[in-house]
Amino acid sequence: MESRSVRLAHGDRTVDVRPGKGTAALDGRPVAFCPVLRDGALEAIEMEGARIPVRVAREGDRAFVWCGGKVFEIRRAARAARAAEHAGDLVSPMPGRVRRALVSAGDPVTRGQVVMILEAMKMEHAILAPKDGVVRRVVHGEGDLVDAGVALAEIT
Repeated sequence: MESRSVRLAHGDRTVDVRPGKGTAALDGRPVAFCPVLRDGALEAIEMEGARIPVRVAREGDRAFVWCGGKVFEIRRAARAARAAEHAGDLVSPMPGRVRRALVSAGDPVTRGQVVMILEAMKMEHAILAPKDGVVRRVVHGEGDLVDAGVALAEIT
């Protein structure tokens, strides 16, 4: 079973993390680790011979992880994005900059049609219409910086 990617944020730095069994991909770079559990809860991780204490606190779709003297915030942006898409909204699957808005309010769209191009992590990502409909409004336009899970446009 493939694991889902999460975003790990500390200050103004954000990293994509895809956990696996005994490894995690950090921005595509594999890192080996061994979780240390106590009564089924994560107590520490062992990496490169060092044991690093870890504490986790959850709040809704966010988790705060204390590790190595720093606090990191983890968000599951994909879940928020899917929920909004079912409501007819286009949402940003990750933080980035809107490079191109290919539709305007009143334009008809078909499911799967590219309606925006989002630049994130030095790559362009096509934002697709989740259903057939009409663009009710474009919330964010070209050049706007957006966070993960933020509405980009509304389709009715």
